[in-house]
Amino acid sequence: MTAAAAPGRLVRMARGKDRPGCLILPGAGGGLTPYLQLASLLGGSRAVDFVRPLGLMPDEEPETSVAQMAASVLDIVGTAAAATTMATTAAAPRLVVGWSLGGVVAWELCVRLAEAGHRPDLVVIDSSPLPRVPGPGEDEEIADRMVADLGPKADPRTVGRVLRTLAAQAAALADYRAESPYPGRVLLLVCSPYDEDGREDAVRRWRELAPHLDVVHLDAGHYEVLEPAHLPQLATAIHTFQNQHENQEER
Repeated sequence: MTAAAAPGRLVRMARGKDRPGCLILPGAGGGLTPYLQLASLLGGSRAVDFVRPLGLMPDEEPETSVAQMAASVLDIVGTAAAATTMATTAAAPRLVVGWSLGGVVAWELCVRLAEAGHRPDLVVIDSSPLPRVPGPGEDEEIADRMVADLGPKADPRTVGRVLRTLAAQAAALADYRAESPYPGRVLLLVCSPYDEDGREDAVRRWRELAPHLDVVHLDAGHYEVLEPAHLPQLATAIHTFQNQHENQEER
């Protein structure tokens, strides 16, 4: 089974015929639920699609590098181009949004799309272009949180797939370093506290790679940024970024 052929990877989250397309790429674990309200906020003016990672369904193997993840999403985008119902969304997204792991996958996807002549606006939410170095016990805490989110009666096989996928994703981030510049417009949303977790080094490197970079600081921690209390700030930053550039293009 090819990555693009894996069932249910491309999920329509907000419909919108003839609206510009938005593609959301999730952080590690890849569950859909944390992104539903974000998709609703963005879906007022866009058709929104979501791509889940490989490894969460039976008979799927998790991907082991960011490059592999980006290539399979690109494969999905190309496959969607053949379907008329997806022609204005996943096939040619005007906006790509990624949080954490999803941010670097989105970066690599957009680099590849730019090589084909398409430059979507890119929103990177608290992602680093540098190899990830987790703090003591951090990966264990993330795994515990994800297992807890599955509920007390989760199928042990489901738990096993989530943990295996998470381990593969963590290893991929540890090996990742962004090397290719992206010539399109980029919004980097930086969580707080700014002076921890290597964020200053990350922003510095993103500036080297993105000639058209806007940076906005959010009043939310990395793991809280998608919570309902912080989503209005997140959505406002994204809308402002896109509206600002669309207004410039109209002049």
